[in-house]
Amino acid sequence: MGRSGQARRRRRTSRFLEQVGSRRKRAAVAPLQLDGREETAALLATLDELAPLLGEQRIMVEDEELANLLSRCTIDLRARAERDELRPAFLRDEDLLAVQQLLTSMDHVNPIILGKARSGKTALVHELVRRLVKTPENMPEKLRDLPMYEMTPASLLAGLQFGEGWRANLSTLFGKLAEHGAVLLFIRDIHAAVGAGVKRGDDDDDDLAAALESNLHNGKLKIIAEARPDRWQAIAADRESFADLFTSIQLAIPKPEQVAEIVQHVAERHRQRANIEATSQATAIDIAGRFILNQAFPGKAIELLEDSLLLAERQHEPEVLPRHVVECFGNRTGLTKLLLDENERFDEIALRRSFSERVLGQDPSVIAMVQKLALLKARLHDPARPMGVYFFLGPTGVGKTELAKTLASTLFGSEERFVRFNMADYSGEYDFAQLFGRTWGDSDAERRGKLTMALINLPFAVLLLDEFEKAHRSIFNRFLQLFDEGILVNAMGEEINLRNTIIIMTSNFGATIVQGETWGFAAREGIEAVERRVLRETEEFFSPEFINRLDGVIFFKPLSQSDMRKIAAREMRKLFEREGLVRRNVQVELDDAVLDILLKHGYSIRYGARYLKRQIEKMVTYPLASALLTRPEQTNGLLRLYVAREQIKASWVANDDDEPLLPSPEEQALQLPQTIEEAAQFIEQLHNRLKHLIKQLNVVEARERQTELMDEMSSPSFWDDHEQAQFLLTELSNVARRVGRCDDLRRLYDDADQLLQRIRERNERRLFPELMRMAKRLERDLRFAELEMLFSNPEDWHDAYIILESDQAGLRWVRNLANAYLEWSLGKRFEAKVIDETPAEDNLIRVTLQISGSGAFGLLRSEAGTHRISETGGEPRLKTVTQVQITVLPVPTEDTPAPASSDIEMAVMNTRADGYFLRKLRVTGRAIHRYSGAAAFACAGSERAVREMLLSILLGRLAMKQLDDFIQPSDDAWGSVVRSYHLGKRSTIKDPRTEIVHTNPKAALAGELDLFIEAALRWRAALPARR
Repeated sequence: MGRSGQARRRRRTSRFLEQVGSRRKRAAVAPLQLDGREETAALLATLDELAPLLGEQRIMVEDEELANLLSRCTIDLRARAERDELRPAFLRDEDLLAVQQLLTSMDHVNPIILGKARSGKTALVHELVRRLVKTPENMPEKLRDLPMYEMTPASLLAGLQFGEGWRANLSTLFGKLAEHGAVLLFIRDIHAAVGAGVKRGDDDDDDLAAALESNLHNGKLKIIAEARPDRWQAIAADRESFADLFTSIQLAIPKPEQVAEIVQHVAERHRQRANIEATSQATAIDIAGRFILNQAFPGKAIELLEDSLLLAERQHEPEVLPRHVVECFGNRTGLTKLLLDENERFDEIALRRSFSERVLGQDPSVIAMVQKLALLKARLHDPARPMGVYFFLGPTGVGKTELAKTLASTLFGSEERFVRFNMADYSGEYDFAQLFGRTWGDSDAERRGKLTMALINLPFAVLLLDEFEKAHRSIFNRFLQLFDEGILVNAMGEEINLRNTIIIMTSNFGATIVQGETWGFAAREGIEAVERRVLRETEEFFSPEFINRLDGVIFFKPLSQSDMRKIAAREMRKLFEREGLVRRNVQVELDDAVLDILLKHGYSIRYGARYLKRQIEKMVTYPLASALLTRPEQTNGLLRLYVAREQIKASWVANDDDEPLLPSPEEQALQLPQTIEEAAQFIEQLHNRLKHLIKQLNVVEARERQTELMDEMSSPSFWDDHEQAQFLLTELSNVARRVGRCDDLRRLYDDADQLLQRIRERNERRLFPELMRMAKRLERDLRFAELEMLFSNPEDWHDAYIILESDQAGLRWVRNLANAYLEWSLGKRFEAKVIDETPAEDNLIRVTLQISGSGAFGLLRSEAGTHRISETGGEPRLKTVTQVQITVLPVPTEDTPAPASSDIEMAVMNTRADGYFLRKLRVTGRAIHRYSGAAAFACAGSERAVREMLLSILLGRLAMKQLDDFIQPSDDAWGSVVRSYHLGKRSTIKDPRTEIVHTNPKAALAGELDLFIEAALRWRAALPARR
């Protein structure tokens, strides 16, 4: 019969069988009702004639039970091929010929195709079926008419688990298939049959593999199987009789040019079907080759390209571009675009900043990880090893685990790709098998081991082996191979590729060196010496072979107080995001003194950040809970955490709109005269105050000393002694400022007195407003000169550093307040400049001002504290609260004692950013005083400027610690708040310490701060009496 005749018969029979199938659904197994004996006889004759071509459909008609079994656990490959649902295989003619020869041999040999995942095993069998259906004339005659079914161990167990159980149903299935003559069965993943189908405690010889073995020995069925080489090798050694049923065909590994040709064929096939061009085959092959290591070509590149096609189709793109491949693979794996896209810029500075914001105080560790990322980006790492193997050493709670998590989220997109094993749990002699698997295990999970089970579905991960030194020594040796080759071989013989994994071991080596809170420094032991001792201790414990396989041994230093303070602030922010506060929409403000008390009780060099976190849970959560429970119905309120009698308290605070409006600054200021006689009396009072001030400041003696110093400067030998010259110049500056201030006040008085006489003599009342303006200015300047008499420390006469800090939300207000102090300084004829500024994208915003002029620190020191800004606006009226922390430090002079350079740890690194005040920011750094924990930070245009600035600010912090009138926070909810800015319907600025209120915030932010500064200075001077 010709092919066209067969096709016609086939179509006719197909329609007949569709009728049979629909009737079976309606009437179960009722007899067929056909019209007419002749039609029935003709159709049955046709069915008999085409019996060799019908496969499953013939069986369904003849054997209801067999049809039911097949439908439960198999796929009819011939039917799928006729519907053109099978993928073609390209460039596989030699492998295909080998399979055909084994299937048609006289020895009834069953071929098993061996190859890694995605190597094309299934595609090869599907191609065989396609050719048998599409071009049977070109195929061996023995195979042309065979029914062909595909099954897996999983489908057999799932589909046959009914009635008498899968074993009985499997025997029935294979028995009935054998009765119907030659059938071709394709068993995928046959290696999974070993150990499958048995319960814990059952005999392994009664598994699915044993059942298949007993049913396949009759030789009546033709079998094609496929398996992974590593699994099949282990099976061949352990289940020899089962393996003898098959003859192996090792699938040939395609060459690179063959892979490219195969992928091109696939792209062309999709272009014809979906009308989407694919021009990104090279990108798909490159990414698949670099990162999909547990699978083989060409399948892994084909799958990636097809996923990218779907992505382009969803985005309505007519063409698949390289960016689609990068995006698709990034979405699937979480891998950063930095490594996937060759065109993505590697910003080392931004990466360092990102890491340093999460891992505080560990700059060398951060730099090592960023350098590793640079190697990965440049493809200069060894691809035959894991991405990185590191040993993190140091005390507990210093950031070792946090750095590993940061690496996982940065490189692989999520902390979920962070896998941690506590190696202290594997210290026993037999714990080795828990990690790497037991050959005698009852399940695949036990045979694979915990390490495989944790990583088998995470080809991209950071593996943390915590407290590695506590593991059994047999485990050390097993990891040597893993570190060297990046391949984990478990007890099942599986190879798990970990070359896309970063392995980090941690150890508390060196913790014993930490003695008390001084961490060895009491014995004048520097950080470098301690690091050398820790590394030496590590090398003595582990073998040289072990150490040599590491990419780096990184030492983590104890955290400074400054670092711990940042950690405390970060943990408090996390606390404020908990459900009990978020659900009620309750805002929480944190007084800066809360962090101080947390550090006092929770700062421990020995125990690190973990102890601090426990103290936060202990000291903060209960006050918050108590405050919430006092108002269970409260929503949209404001809670404030503050310190009272060394305890952290939480209180509800009133809305700014509810605060009473106090008199304006002008109303609180002096009442100016209204008549000429009152003006004369007022100016005379100012004159008397001026004379008293001149006497107190010893201006006559100061003027004489100024003359002496000017004469000395004119001497040719003045500069011979440079240090003495600098000392005399500083003295001259202070003396000249004292004399100059009094001279300025005297001129102001003389001008006012002359104008007063003119008004009196000529009766020119139109000049009276000008007289009052002059009198007001004289009173203001005189008042500040008198305030300097309240200075209580020599440092009060120094220049001042003002450091303004906030989080990202406070960026605008850090700049606004910095501008306010710059304007105020200009009005006081102080020299003011911005010397340090963080980039705008940093999470912690900082601006540092230097205010130069005699008495600058004494006037400004009461500005230190929390500046709270509450803004209400928009529709609906929303309230936002921002806090800016201000620190005021005395600028050290040449006489300021400096600690030894060995007591200061200083680190700088390059950056690249533009500031708001400073044009170019090129270097950032920090300095820490090892004994006190005082820290300084700076970011400027040159390394020299940064280093000088760090030392100066650090000395200022040390000097501040020594001042004897350091003010503790007040015992109310406002704590260390020194200025509260309420901007809304009724805008005010208030100092809660002095109750001074300014009703013109715009003017205050333009530099009119005298009212607050004067009141705070008098308040400070009165504090000892209050105590």
